[in-house]
Amino acid sequence: MTGVEKAPGESIEIYVERTSSGNSQFYIPGTANILVSILQHDGCEVLSYNRTEMVKAIKNNLPDLAIVNSDLASVMQKNLHYRHLLSFKNLVSSDAGKLSGSLVVVRKGSDFKDLESIAGLRIGRLDSSRMAGWMSAVGEVTARGYSAKDFFRRVQSYPNDDALIEALIKGDIAAAILQGCHYERFPESLRKELLPIEPRTFPESRCISTSELYPAWSIMAAPWLPEPLEERIIAKLKNERTTLDFGEWTDPSSLRDVHAMLKRSDSELIEEFEPESWSSILWKIRYPVLFVLAALLVLFIHDRLVVRAVNRQTTLVQDALKKQWAMERKVEAWERTRIVSIMSSMVAHEVKQPLTVIENYTQSLLSRQEKSGEPVPAETMKFALNKIEQSVHKAIEIIEHVRAYSKNRPLEFKPTDVSLLLQKILTDFRLKNPKVGVETSIQPGLIIAADNFELSVCFMNILKNAVQAMESLSTPEIKVSASLNEDGIVKVTVTDNGRGLSEQEIERLRYPLQTSKEEGLGLGLSIVKAIAERHRGSIRMVPAQPRGLSVIVLLGKPLEAASQTKA
Repeated sequence: MTGVEKAPGESIEIYVERTSSGNSQFYIPGTANILVSILQHDGCEVLSYNRTEMVKAIKNNLPDLAIVNSDLASVMQKNLHYRHLLSFKNLVSSDAGKLSGSLVVVRKGSDFKDLESIAGLRIGRLDSSRMAGWMSAVGEVTARGYSAKDFFRRVQSYPNDDALIEALIKGDIAAAILQGCHYERFPESLRKELLPIEPRTFPESRCISTSELYPAWSIMAAPWLPEPLEERIIAKLKNERTTLDFGEWTDPSSLRDVHAMLKRSDSELIEEFEPESWSSILWKIRYPVLFVLAALLVLFIHDRLVVRAVNRQTTLVQDALKKQWAMERKVEAWERTRIVSIMSSMVAHEVKQPLTVIENYTQSLLSRQEKSGEPVPAETMKFALNKIEQSVHKAIEIIEHVRAYSKNRPLEFKPTDVSLLLQKILTDFRLKNPKVGVETSIQPGLIIAADNFELSVCFMNILKNAVQAMESLSTPEIKVSASLNEDGIVKVTVTDNGRGLSEQEIERLRYPLQTSKEEGLGLGLSIVKAIAERHRGSIRMVPAQPRGLSVIVLLGKPLEAASQTKA
């Protein structure tokens, strides 16, 4: 905070700290009038403030001259670079640097004998007292190592001496802090009722005091005020006789002890005007900083613990996944083993046809050779051998298909008529299960891109499970339907009239190795599900009405719909 030099002709501002008690209420306004008379031809403005207003006014606008108590004067000198022109020495002092102190009094007959005995009790003080009274008492307490905030935590302010003493006599307060030399001005009768605490005499003052003595009033000049003007003020006030009834303005006393006392007692004035150092700022915020650091430490420890727990859980999950993958590979192997076993019955049926053709053509050629005794004509031989070759290739193709599936080779998707495939499988199913009634509703022409062999395994597995579910029935029945739904998906439904499954049992069958049969491995549904998914479809099971179970297989878009979409 720095001042700005006054422009020529600009008025000079004088700030006066207002006082309403003691002799200072007479000689301070008088001193302000003298300053006005000195500066009259230069123009000046006098502004009077109480302490709170004065601090705010100085922070907002630095005055040219100020008449203030020495505590504020010490701060202005230290932090605002004001020059200390004069100190006031009253009639009871021989030294301007030791003008006043504070006297702490209690009621006679009380148990309070020293300052320590009133620590933390209700203590009275004057509203307007600064160095002469309140600040001197604070300085004394802090000099003894006490915290002023703790020692004076129950302080009551009063407007004047009469109100303060009345409260003490009534017992509203335990002790009263008086301005220096006030006790000596009390009537004899009043002094008989009051007892000074730790009364001391100082060679610089004729009044008793509990505290050390400090200067009271000072005149401060802004650094931009011209030196000739300062010299005029000093010369005039030193020779002024109108204040002799109370004292005189004399050479400035040192304010170093006052400033040290303010620092020691953590005065609000220091906080208001002194730029804080990093160390003081850190010291003030040490508790929030420590709290934040502690919180960060706790968060760091928590983070480390969480990371350790996550790593531990991740390891467990990875181990579980490895076991699951190993189990899935086993399940896949079991599925393929089951499928190959299902395929064996299909191979027996499918290979039988080409083998029959081979047998028929071979016997025909042998029979013709034996009967005629002549070589079979080349054209006939060629025709028969072509048929035999085709049948051999067909048998090899069926066998290779089974071998390829068992070795997990890629599937071959070709246009497949699901309607014809179902009719063929159901024809073979009726021959093998003559006791099972079969009702069909199959829409013709359901052609999709599929692996004929895998779809056969899928539907045969569903039919086999349905037969097992109806083993205890006297009239087992199966309904098979196939149609194209509104989304262009082929929907195949197989419904039996067995005992059926509950919702919980159906939900459990979604996972491998789960079964409703006492001797089953739980792979049937897993096989069907895998085949349906490989054909861009899905499978679900729902309870049938009034009893039984419906297995619904949804397969990918038919070839016609796919070609129309591309077009």
